[in-house]
Amino acid sequence: MHGQQGLTGRRGPGHGERLLFSMALVAVSLLWITQDMATWATVVCALGAAAGAAGVCYFGWRYVRSRTNV
Repeated sequence: MHGQQGLTGRRGPGHGERLLFSMALVAVSLLWITQDMATWATVVCALGAAAGAAGVCYFGWRYVRSRTNV
C-alpha cells in the first residue's frame, strides 16, 4: 500500500534542474570565497566550488545523454 505513489503529481528534480543547482553552488561559492573570512570558511567555500563543479560535469553529462536518447 505504501509502495504506490498515487496521483500526487510529484517527481524528483531532473538532470537539468540538478545541473542548474550545481551551477548555482559554484557561483555562490566563488562569490563567497572573495570575502575576507577565516581560513576554515575559505576552505569550505573551495570545497563547495569543487563539489559544484563535479556536479556540473556529472549532471551536465547526464542531461546531454538524456536529450540525445529522446
